[in-house]
Amino acid sequence: LGAIAALTMIALFAQERWLFISFLSIYVGLCTYIMGGSKHAYFWNVSGFVCVIICMAAGPDSANAFQLAILRVQETGLGILVYSLVALLLWPSSSRVQFDATVRKLATTQHQLYRSCFDLMNGQGDCEQPQTLKLQELQERTRFDQLLEAAQTDTYDVWEARRQWRRYQGQISELSEAMERWRGSCSELQLLDVEALFPNLALFDAEMGLRYTQVQRMLTNQAPNQQPTSIVPVFDEVKLRDLSHFQKAALAVTRSRLQRIEALTRSAFDSICDISGFGQAAAAVADMPRHGGFVLDSDRMAGVVRVVITMWLAWFALVYIGQLPGGTTVLTMAAILGMIMGGTPQLSVSLFFFPVAISTFFASALYIFVMPKLSTFLGLGLFLFTVTFAFCYLFATPKQVLIRLWGLAMFLTITSISNQQSYNFLAAANTALMFPVVFIVLAITACFPFSPRPERAFLRLLRRFFRSCERWTTCMHLDTQRRICRRTQWEMAYHSREVSTLPRKLGAWAKFIDTKTLTGTSPQQVQQLTDRLQ
Repeated sequence: LGAIAALTMIALFAQERWLFISFLSIYVGLCTYIMGGSKHAYFWNVSGFVCVIICMAAGPDSANAFQLAILRVQETGLGILVYSLVALLLWPSSSRVQFDATVRKLATTQHQLYRSCFDLMNGQGDCEQPQTLKLQELQERTRFDQLLEAAQTDTYDVWEARRQWRRYQGQISELSEAMERWRGSCSELQLLDVEALFPNLALFDAEMGLRYTQVQRMLTNQAPNQQPTSIVPVFDEVKLRDLSHFQKAALAVTRSRLQRIEALTRSAFDSICDISGFGQAAAAVADMPRHGGFVLDSDRMAGVVRVVITMWLAWFALVYIGQLPGGTTVLTMAAILGMIMGGTPQLSVSLFFFPVAISTFFASALYIFVMPKLSTFLGLGLFLFTVTFAFCYLFATPKQVLIRLWGLAMFLTITSISNQQSYNFLAAANTALMFPVVFIVLAITACFPFSPRPERAFLRLLRRFFRSCERWTTCMHLDTQRRICRRTQWEMAYHSREVSTLPRKLGAWAKFIDTKTLTGTSPQQVQQLTDRLQ
């Protein structure tokens, strides 16, 4: 996709440099926006920066643009092929064990959460326990979502049942929401004898416990020894007459919550049956009404603005400053780093400076002092293996990923291995001098369109969250039976999306906050706030 876009722009705007950079920045901005909300984020990342690489390499030499684009595609395809063979044949890895353990743990936690809410409804439980279990369930559900993405890639069985797993993922999410609604309405039943008002409540509880037990059996590859039975909580009409209207309403709401939980647990049971091979396709459950449609994400748009401004500043420097170190590579590196930082604005520019500086220094030293002494294929092969192994071994921890990636990238960039190898100190020097220009551009655009300080970003998102909550609440009076104008529908969808997505964004920013700048605030309080917002 990147190659096609690059060749199209070169063909259309070979003599129009301002139209060329305009359409190139729009394309990269579009890739950056989609990258922020797509499960194929890496696809759009590569599509964006590969287009810039080909445009900057082939633009000055448009006669050979097609050959350069094809060469880039061949290089990428060869890398994918080699990595796939290594991952499949030499060192196959699977996340199935961790995935299965997480699924079992999540099912156990949801069972405990159900028991806790049931006891609370009967006036026997602790008010804090459901909240603690809810936070634990939220963390485990996030872990489940991450491992499901990984298991679909590296485990054939999970890939074959991916549709069933996706259905189960949606069901446990709906179940979690239903239990949270149920827990929120339990406070209105504290003065009532719920067991007397619902004569079959004990049977309902036993049926729910049986379903969770059978799900846990199937998750350990054991066939279920009992099938779920449909059950609906019923009122004692005689005792119901003595209650006030508010008490009757509270009971009606509770029964509605229990019916929803009953339907979702039965559907989740069917899904696990289908996945484990012990039953037929899962039964469908009607989804809760939601406002859909395309809604613009303001945070992703901020990333687009940042990467577009970055590219234009680098372009101005390239056009109006003569003999710029690195030449067109300045724009290429600015676009690559701009896409990364536009998609993850929590990363500061200074975070990249040390890995790039260290990587450039070591790669230049190897290029100047070691490469000229190599004359055979065996020597070159051992050299490549040794350097790659050393970087991956010495910087293997997740916190050192930037040094590892930049080290390997700068090593291959500066050495520029080819059949007819030549050496020039200026090649390494120009590459080293190029990065201060790139970092100056990134530092300037870091403040656009918002402040990059994590505590300011956190408070800004927090204000947006409560503003959307307020606006969404004011729309609740609208009659859903009547036709709502398109503007109001869009507004409701926008604020609904804000409320549902901002807690996750707040959690991402919370990890980078220096709590010393927020007087009287501890990291635990910030984390607790984000969990409770979720």
